[in-house]
Amino acid sequence: MKMKPLSFGKPAFPLRSVPKANLRAKLVLLYMLTIVLPLAVIGYIGISVYGGKVIEQTSSITRENTLQTARNLQALLAQYVDIVNRFSYDQQLNDYLTPSRVYKTDLESIDAYELYLRPATFYDYNYKEPDAQLKIFFHNETLLQDGIIFVRADFEAQNLPEYRAARAAEGRLVWGTSRGRIYVARAMYATQGQLSAVVSLQIPESRLFALLAESEKSGKTELIADSRGTVITSSDRELVGSSLLGEAYFRPQAAASDTFDFVDAVSGRTFKVIETSLGDGQQFLDWRLLTLVPLDRIMDEEQRIRRLFLLAMAGAVAASCVVFLFVLGRITARIKQLVRKMQTVKNGKLSVMPNTGASDEIGALARSFNDMIVDLQRSIHDNYVVNLELKDITIRKQEAELYALQNQINPHFLFNTLESIRMGLHNKGDAETSVIVLKLSKLFRNTLYTQGEFVALGEELAMIDHYLSIQRYRFGDRIRYELELPEELAEARIPKLTIQPLVENAMKHGIETIAGPGRIAIVVRAIGADAMTIEVSDNGAGMSPERLAELQQQLAVRDIRKSGSIGLKNVQDRLLLQYGPPYGLSLASGAVGVRVTITIPIRFADEGRTGDDDHVQSTHRGR
Repeated sequence: MKMKPLSFGKPAFPLRSVPKANLRAKLVLLYMLTIVLPLAVIGYIGISVYGGKVIEQTSSITRENTLQTARNLQALLAQYVDIVNRFSYDQQLNDYLTPSRVYKTDLESIDAYELYLRPATFYDYNYKEPDAQLKIFFHNETLLQDGIIFVRADFEAQNLPEYRAARAAEGRLVWGTSRGRIYVARAMYATQGQLSAVVSLQIPESRLFALLAESEKSGKTELIADSRGTVITSSDRELVGSSLLGEAYFRPQAAASDTFDFVDAVSGRTFKVIETSLGDGQQFLDWRLLTLVPLDRIMDEEQRIRRLFLLAMAGAVAASCVVFLFVLGRITARIKQLVRKMQTVKNGKLSVMPNTGASDEIGALARSFNDMIVDLQRSIHDNYVVNLELKDITIRKQEAELYALQNQINPHFLFNTLESIRMGLHNKGDAETSVIVLKLSKLFRNTLYTQGEFVALGEELAMIDHYLSIQRYRFGDRIRYELELPEELAEARIPKLTIQPLVENAMKHGIETIAGPGRIAIVVRAIGADAMTIEVSDNGAGMSPERLAELQQQLAVRDIRKSGSIGLKNVQDRLLLQYGPPYGLSLASGAVGVRVTITIPIRFADEGRTGDDDHVQSTHRGR
């Protein structure tokens, strides 16, 4: 029988197709195989190892915290023991309290209290433990009691738990709880063995709870219990005063320090119990500190660390991918740009790359390409373009010379003609008309020959003076005008033909529309040291509120563009273009007259004045 050759089929990832992929795809694949994949494997191994360390470290920290809390509790309880021992072994205090001592008068009893009893308890006790309550129950019938610290051991006092426990202990230190407080007590005996007093120090349970609350973290429960299972204090306030007998985690016969696990039958949760003894059975009896730590909280901490680690690793990989793709995109974009530029050259459009990039291999290739294009362009320019440009330059030069000659002839012809008319009028004795023609000639000359975009404010007002003089020749006494210019602002520079259009509008739309006498006022004022206003007002017919609102809206529109007109909008556009907001025009009008206010900055120039020398420099000039 003839056997067929074995066939394994096509691989899931055809490696033969890799050489056919573009450069970007190849580099991305290389990055994933050499960077991302090893980083993921190393991160997984690191997280697994670190998770176990976190659990171990958390358990160790919890044990250390429990031991530290136990040491803090022992130090606090030792202070209370020292206070009780201090008074219990004070022989002088015992002498004052012994029943065999007789105080014959109240004064003798008061002297004993003032001389020794009160100072001893006040300075040695109040300044050390102000939160605790000291009681000394004495049996001397002749000694007065203060009702605060020194209390006679009557029937009620002898029935107190601390008194009965101390008397039963026969001189040993006793601990217990009474009326929601913790007490430590000891009986005092005279030399004859007679009971002199019982020293009791009552401690607020909150004092011990404060130490537990300082170390309570991560949902753990801490409590102090005696050998009978009674909870003295606990971070879980519901357990205070309850009994732990029958609880799986409470063991009456416990070692000095132990750690074990138990499962709560109700909730099913597993707890780690850390048990530490607080004494040796003599000073602190058999109290113990129990710490219950839920294992799921420890695992939650491990899971939290794991999530943070994964998030940090994912963020690092994402940032690395972004940087890699960004740099790769810049590199491939430069290559694509070079390829596209080569395609345009192939189609006949010779142009260089505007940006060759860094000094790497791609940049060197782009610069070599640009050098080749420049050489081609130079060859073409030398053979074809130069001749065409020479011919075009010659034609343009001839046209410019002809245009300049025409512009030179026309103004001279106009000025010569006006001068001939003026001299003819002067020779015939018409001096007034001759002066008007002279002013018109100066007005034309200033308008046509003033160089630059700016003119001195005095020169601008001088031209307006000429214009209004001509209008006064036309209207006679029907028109009056006033020009007011502070002398220090005469050389301030303003854009040429800024005030002239406003005066023409005042004449055309204001003065010419009324039958009575007309008045135009031009007032210049300084605003501080940096700005000034130029106000042009008339007593004409004014304008309606609708027309005023329409003009104000047109002036407020920021559509600065070149215009052939010289009206209000043209002046506003030029001022905004030159100075910007808040400078420009503002309008005001009522039933009579219109007031246009120009606000511009004060600027001076070092160069000399141009144009006519007839300036308005007086503070007030009117006709």
